[in-house]
This record gives sequence, C-alpha cells and structure tokens, in this order.
Amino acid sequence: MKPVNGGATITAMATTPSTHADRGALLQVPRDLLASRELLLDLVRKDLRVRYRYAALGFLWALLEPLAYMIVLTFIFERVLTPTDGVPMFGEGIPFASGLLCGLVFWQFSTQSIGAATASLVENQHLVKKVAFTREVIPLAAMGYPTFSLLIGLVVLLVVHRVLGGQVGSSALWMAPLFLIQLGITAGLGLLTSALNVRYRDVGYMVTVALLLGFYASPVFYDLDWVLAATSSGDVPRAVSWLYLTNPMAALLEAYRQALLEGRRPDTWLFVWPSVVSLLALTGGTVVFRRQAATVSDYL
Repeated sequence: MKPVNGGATITAMATTPSTHADRGALLQVPRDLLASRELLLDLVRKDLRVRYRYAALGFLWALLEPLAYMIVLTFIFERVLTPTDGVPMFGEGIPFASGLLCGLVFWQFSTQSIGAATASLVENQHLVKKVAFTREVIPLAAMGYPTFSLLIGLVVLLVVHRVLGGQVGSSALWMAPLFLIQLGITAGLGLLTSALNVRYRDVGYMVTVALLLGFYASPVFYDLDWVLAATSSGDVPRAVSWLYLTNPMAALLEAYRQALLEGRRPDTWLFVWPSVVSLLALTGGTVVFRRQAATVSDYL
C-alpha cells in the first residue's frame, strides 16, 4: 500500500494502469474504476475531512449553505422583486422557497462537481506525477463533496417543503432516473474539462463563466413555464427559446419540480433531450480523457 496526502492509500494491484491500446476502449473504463474503487473512496473521505477540519461547525455548513441561499433569494424575489401581475414564480400551490430550493440543490450539485473536477488534476499533480493509477479516479472523486452536499440539501428541501404545507408522494421516486441523467452529464463534462484544463489553463476560467451564465439560463429561481409563456406571447423570439431549451438543465430542473413538488410523473419530453446529452457527454468526456491520460504528467 502506498500512502498519499490525507491518508488515502493506493493498492498496487487495484491501480495498475491500462495499456496504451486499452486507453481508448470505453469498456475498459468501468473495469479500471471498479479496480480502483478503494482509492476513489479514500480520496472522497480525505476531501470531506480536509474541507471541514478547521471549521467550528464542521458538516453543519453543508446544511447552512443551501438554507442561506434560499433565505436570501426568497427575500429578494418575493419581497423586493415581487411580480406585479400576481403570477407565481412557480406553479400554483408550490411555495416559492420550495421551488427555489429544489432548483438550487440540483443546480449546485452540477456546478460544484464540474468546477471541482476541472481543477482536480492540477490540484493533485503531486499524486498524478508520482503514482500509476486510473486517472479518472481524481475528477470523479472531486464529485464526492458535491454529492454529500446534495444529500444534505435534499433533506433540507423535504423538511422545508413539508413545513410550508407541501406534500411529497410516490412520484418523488422519479428523481432517481432524473439524477442518473444529470450525473451522466456532470461526470462527462467533468472528465472533459479536467483533461483539457491540464493543457489549456484558460479552460478553468471558461468553465467559471459558463456556469455563471448557466445559472441565469436555467430555471433555478423561476419556472420553465415563464419562458414558454413568454415565447407564446411573442415577448421572446422562438429561436431564443429553442436555444434556451438546448440547456439540458432547463428540462431537468422542471422535471425535478414536477416529480417532487407537483406530485406527478414528469413530462416525457423533459427526459428525452437531457438523456441524449447525458450519453453524449459521458461518452465524449471519457474518450477525450482517456486519450489525454497518457500525457497528463507532461503538462503538470
């Protein structure tokens, strides 16, 4: 066993890298990750320990962060920027705080994961350059903390929704396949940007800007119906709305709200395009990462 920073260990047998001929084979990736599962879990545990080591409130920050966002944005959009026409920001009967928190929790998972994965190889270059192991482990391990935050955020969301009078039914089970779709998109983009960021450090800045734009171009603090209604009335050109809907998170966030807050099966069309993007992102990200993995150390 070889120790690495933070107490993570690498088992020599479990981290034997693929041959060069195998690097482009997609079927080899799951086998490599399975063999490196101990390292993956060790890196996730290390990240969680380091993140809260010197914080007095420790893991409570994972609970307080989504609550703080919800309180601030609820005040702004319900008290300061109250719609003058009386149209609710979300569907009828959905508390604003619940609709907002539902968007925030799932949106932050993707943004935190992609941001952390993008910088992961550079930040762990001491490990990449010294030890031979399946390189995909590092950007995927960077998604560990955002996943933990998502679980905490879901608990907060359910509690807030119930306190505000909302109901949660069996339709909430649809969140599982929706999350698998989102996970594929997020992991694929994380693998892609982490590999490119090693060679082109501008990628990190581009990702930050893109995620900021994506926040406003996704129905995080408003309902997708607002965009569709604006298109129907002619206030928004149809071409712009089609461009808006190319963002798979627009459909996924709406689907999450339908499943959890509206208590119904999400509309089928909300699954289709995100599923296609998920498959393309995961396949493309894995292929690019595998092709770059052999020369990653040369650029660090």
